[in-house]
Amino acid sequence: MTRTVIVTGAAGGVGRAAVARFAGAGDRVVAVDRDAEGVRTLADRYDSVTGVAADVTDPDDVARVIAAAGEVHVLVNNAGVIDRLGRAHEAGLDEWNRLLAVNLTGPYLFCHEVLPGMLERGGGVIVNVASVAGLRGGRAGAAYTASKHGLVGLTLNIAATLGDQGIRSNVVCPGSIRTGMQVVDHVFPAAAEGLQRDRRKPPPAEADEIVDAIVYLASPQASRINGTALPVDGGFIAY
Repeated sequence: MTRTVIVTGAAGGVGRAAVARFAGAGDRVVAVDRDAEGVRTLADRYDSVTGVAADVTDPDDVARVIAAAGEVHVLVNNAGVIDRLGRAHEAGLDEWNRLLAVNLTGPYLFCHEVLPGMLERGGGVIVNVASVAGLRGGRAGAAYTASKHGLVGLTLNIAATLGDQGIRSNVVCPGSIRTGMQVVDHVFPAAAEGLQRDRRKPPPAEADEIVDAIVYLASPQASRINGTALPVDGGFIAY
């Protein structure tokens, strides 16, 4: 059976690599990103890819993506943004709201839309992409950390409440990735000091190394894995 896979944040490093991997395996892929040119390029490159320019925080856009996808077998919530690494008393409300909207509300909206169809068909797979910042309290801004903790919680709740109805929901928690997303032009002074402290931490991963975990969790080989937050960080949490 040919699966339909939705990948959000498809024009970025991990998303682009995930689209290539799923398409290469014979899946039909719906590539979603605000970058219209980016998803158009993916659709031109792979016959099995449909590109949809959409804002993951807009319910109307999300509904439009689901309508274009039809039956969804695998959902990969990969779209995300990073903050300026501000502490709770430094981060402004606008930044807080933006991080929560993209990193947490966006995945919720997609889950909300795809789950009824998955339940009706008796199964489906959700793979969310969070961060090691969703597993610990330090080395990221308050807004980013809260958003990724929330995404881990959403993932585990779906697994716990819908696992007996055929839904598998897991979350990949990368450390640093060599995609450019972590390049922040302006950070708060305390954040700059923190970034300098971790000199022994593992080097950034390549996007394909994160995709290895995403593709595995989406595969039948991971049929017994549900409700797992998987660090893919080279041991970063240990430092």
